[in-house]
Amino acid sequence: MIAGLSGAMAAVIAVRNVEVNGGHGQVIDLSLLESIFSILGPEAAIHKLSRKIRRRVGSASEGTSPRNVYATSDGGWVAISASTQAMTERLFRAIGRDDLNHDPAFKTNTERVKRREKVDAIVGGFIKQRTLADAIRFFEEAEVTAGPVYDIGQFLEDPHVQARGIVVETPDEEMGEVPMHAVVPRLSGTPGPLRYPAPAVGQHNREIFSRIGYSDERIDTLAQKGII
Repeated sequence: MIAGLSGAMAAVIAVRNVEVNGGHGQVIDLSLLESIFSILGPEAAIHKLSRKIRRRVGSASEGTSPRNVYATSDGGWVAISASTQAMTERLFRAIGRDDLNHDPAFKTNTERVKRREKVDAIVGGFIKQRTLADAIRFFEEAEVTAGPVYDIGQFLEDPHVQARGIVVETPDEEMGEVPMHAVVPRLSGTPGPLRYPAPAVGQHNREIFSRIGYSDERIDTLAQKGII
């Protein structure tokens, strides 16, 4: 999908070039690998500068702390992003650890990153004592940037997801209806509709092969032999 988005933008750029500069058609050279690498950030530059392979940190951040996902008592997970100093101070106060805001070892982000495991143990310990619902309710009331880590069932049940119509039901011969994401992005004047369901294997064989000159008899023969 990332390559598809890049390709769509490339096509718009090429068309716009014709409109503005009177250019001609262009070949768009695009690969899946290059598209995905383009969103990974400055990894190559960091490697050249440090000459090191950075240690994997999972869901944590190498640049800010506390910022991670933390387990709840009922098997859920809470994502915390206290990337600004003000948010970190608010978080520490909310969980009853305002002392950390005055401790030189935790007072600044630079020092907290050095002690990320200790910070995560403190925040994670607080969250581990609560259910997912209780933790989210607590952080919402404290105005701390936090959110649940959903599985797909929880995502589909979320009121915001339902209100926005993020998931739509489309017709399907086998399932009756199949859920999928709505068209993204949404345009006010020309919203994108879902015109057709995904085709079955071979559904358009006759239409496609007839366009390249195959007779109905030849298409029938290929189908009977299982070739198409």
